[in-house]
Amino acid sequence: MTVDARPGPLGRSVVVGVGQPAPPAWADAPRVVVDEAALADPAAAVAALHAAWAERDPVVVELAVDPARFRAPASIDGAPWELGVDLDLPLDRLHFLVWANTWDARGDEPVWWWAVKAARLGEGAAPTPEGPGDLALADGTALWVDGGPREPLARADLEGLGLVHRESVEAGRLAVAPEPVPVTADLADDQREAVAHQRGPARIVAPAGSGKTRVLTERLRHLLVDRRWEPGSVLAVAYNVKARDEMVERTEGIGARVQTLNGLAYSILGQARGSAPPVADEREVRRLLDDLLPRRQRRANTDPVAPYLEALTEVRLGLRDPARVESDRGDVPGFAEVVGPYRDLLERRGVVDFDEQVTAAIEALLRDGELRRRVQARHRHLLVDELQDLTPAHVLLVRLVAGPPLDVFGVGDDDQVIYGHAGADPRFLIDFATWFPGGATHALEVNHRSAAPVVTTAATLLGYNRRRVAKVIRARPDAAQDADAVRIVAHEASAGSEALVEVVRGWLDEGVDPDDVAVLTRVHALLLAPHVALVEAEVPVRSTVGPELLDRTGARAALAYLRIADDPGAIDPADLAEVYRRPSRGLPRWITKWFRRRMSVADVADVGERLDDPKVADKVAQLAADLETVAAAGGGTTRSALEVVRDDIGLGEAMAGLDRSKGGEGSSQLDDIEALIQVADLHPVLEGFDAWLRRALGGGRTAGPAVTLSTVHRVKGREWPRVVVAGTTAGLLPHRLAADEEEERRVLHVAVTRARDRVVVLGDASRPSPFLGELTGEAPVRPERVRRTGAATPDGPARRERREGGRAAPGEPLDGVAATRAEALRTWRRERSRADGVPAYVVFSDATLDALARRAPASTADLARVPGIGPAKLERYGADILALVAEGDGTPGAPADDA
Repeated sequence: MTVDARPGPLGRSVVVGVGQPAPPAWADAPRVVVDEAALADPAAAVAALHAAWAERDPVVVELAVDPARFRAPASIDGAPWELGVDLDLPLDRLHFLVWANTWDARGDEPVWWWAVKAARLGEGAAPTPEGPGDLALADGTALWVDGGPREPLARADLEGLGLVHRESVEAGRLAVAPEPVPVTADLADDQREAVAHQRGPARIVAPAGSGKTRVLTERLRHLLVDRRWEPGSVLAVAYNVKARDEMVERTEGIGARVQTLNGLAYSILGQARGSAPPVADEREVRRLLDDLLPRRQRRANTDPVAPYLEALTEVRLGLRDPARVESDRGDVPGFAEVVGPYRDLLERRGVVDFDEQVTAAIEALLRDGELRRRVQARHRHLLVDELQDLTPAHVLLVRLVAGPPLDVFGVGDDDQVIYGHAGADPRFLIDFATWFPGGATHALEVNHRSAAPVVTTAATLLGYNRRRVAKVIRARPDAAQDADAVRIVAHEASAGSEALVEVVRGWLDEGVDPDDVAVLTRVHALLLAPHVALVEAEVPVRSTVGPELLDRTGARAALAYLRIADDPGAIDPADLAEVYRRPSRGLPRWITKWFRRRMSVADVADVGERLDDPKVADKVAQLAADLETVAAAGGGTTRSALEVVRDDIGLGEAMAGLDRSKGGEGSSQLDDIEALIQVADLHPVLEGFDAWLRRALGGGRTAGPAVTLSTVHRVKGREWPRVVVAGTTAGLLPHRLAADEEEERRVLHVAVTRARDRVVVLGDASRPSPFLGELTGEAPVRPERVRRTGAATPDGPARRERREGGRAAPGEPLDGVAATRAEALRTWRRERSRADGVPAYVVFSDATLDALARRAPASTADLARVPGIGPAKLERYGADILALVAEGDGTPGAPADDA
């Protein structure tokens, strides 16, 4: 018998022993040696074998070690954030690649093991090492058994024989692959090319309106129906439940498997633990976490648990070191010591929280190699939606599940990464092949949704970003060319609501259905003025804004101040209780016994004069003085009174501090005050403002056609014929709390591209957003800087001037004075870290030191505004820093504390 050992039409490789010559058919093939050195450092061998397997390029694999050494899947210990998103399992991949598509020529006769395994399935099949093909069925039909990457192959290219793929054999089926068929769905050319992708991983770059969901679901249909791949080996992964349900609906009846990312993780966890654990809700999570937090004095106007919840997400989904997170945030003292006990507590109680589903699933896959291999056998091909929104933990989960071949069909748009606060990063699309070797790219270029000017405007805006995949974005050939499709309106500060109503009312008067109109803002609070303005104009709205917004800390205090301004002679005790703590004046709790009746401003001043404690008396006197200022403001407009409360009384700065304590991307208390100021223009007379506002918030909703009011983050994936983007104003968009200016630009791009026919962008002319000029391309390209702080703020020019101080932005080179100051700060940090027995970055990160050097804070209040300095670090290091800066600047004595 002569064995037909050759690469053949499937590009097979061959395994030989040490020093063994390769069979003649591989005489000229490159040789990859797997020896002790390769086991110690497998990267080079794995890269060479993966490239050869993926491209069907024959190689000779010389096995100089016992393959049993790397047969069993590795067990990996360590927390996911210690291992990182770049974690590779090279020995797992080495085992797969050595045997995936290779003849075993180490014995007397070469063996094609996939034919042997196929014959074990029965059905009268038998290996045919002498040819033709690899396997003969009972009826004599000759077949190849392919171990290469799965792809459609025509019999004409297979020496006239049929083909069974290794994955079918693994699934226990002798399923003969059908002849390749073209994609027949009604698709554009670029979409069809992506759906028909032949083999291996692929990055589908899908700009807004290019039909990414259609491409993904048609790809799923093509694999299961046209190519007849096993449903048990193909999984579509959706980012959330809504996207999952849409995919399920679009692929009904074809046996497709669709799961969310968390659903995938949860199912793996169920397999690892024998049953799926209960998922704790936020209330239980807060209670469990609060019991573990370091006991310290609770500061007014803060949520002590929220920063720890955000920090946990940074660690578990962002895969960041807990000590680094604690150092960089500055508002979570003791956090690094809390992470382990909290996760242990979840495990002891047999529950998981939302993020822990992903973290625990990753750990289970790493620690249990056999579980990992079983999971991978059911996920040979992953189709991943919204790849740009995946966090590092999600990417690691996908890589572990899809390994070793890493066959991932990832659909997404790096220009729509707007969840950076949750760990999403455009690099996973930009550098796709780093995580999915050999990944091809299919670019969708046509926006099928929007009018041509909308597409052009959005693309122009994106041109100011640097971290992105270079791409062509064009409108469909028959897209509308209406010059009025995009309007950019810079209105007066007090005319934003009027401008909005004029646009929406004008559209409705033209006959546009209210359901075809959306008003979008960067943050939820800024929907308040659009909601009230449209209700007052008798426009029906579909809105999530309600009276509960007025019960939030900042809004509640601001309204209490307004009621005092309206009637300073009869202050309600409840209002007084609100305002004496906001901003915090350091008054003791027992002071409330003096504020239990209706009082005038003079009565409050009298309380201060009657107190025995001089420090408390001074604070009450300051409160009375602030109330006098508020009372004087009552003679003006509602807007002017709110501006006095925000700027002169300091409520704005107090709420900015609360915002900093809660992280950068949640609901902002300062935005709530901004929203009240915007709505104040609709009711300029102070008297009755509160009651009017609550009535207006209670109306306007209807079960019938209505204008949609929403934040941009809630509508990604949706579209309307007409869209208004309100609040494109410095400090709001880009938002003052946002760290990544490029992401803020992407937020505006997402908002603009929700429009099919027309979009109007509204912004305050007195605080112009830099993005307004970028929409038209008139703005100059600024120096490269992605990370940013110190954006223009909505709390008045005087405070902006103090806050900015004309200093350079972070990321720019330090000037001579700042550089000297930075060196002194680094020397201090080195000494302090040694004294405290902690790494230097735990004291302050380099970025924080550079910010300190640039800003040269002169007071505790200035210091608190520096990114990376929270209450704990302020208390621990504040005096040292202020003294060091004052000494370096030649300022005599200690700086005054104006906190």
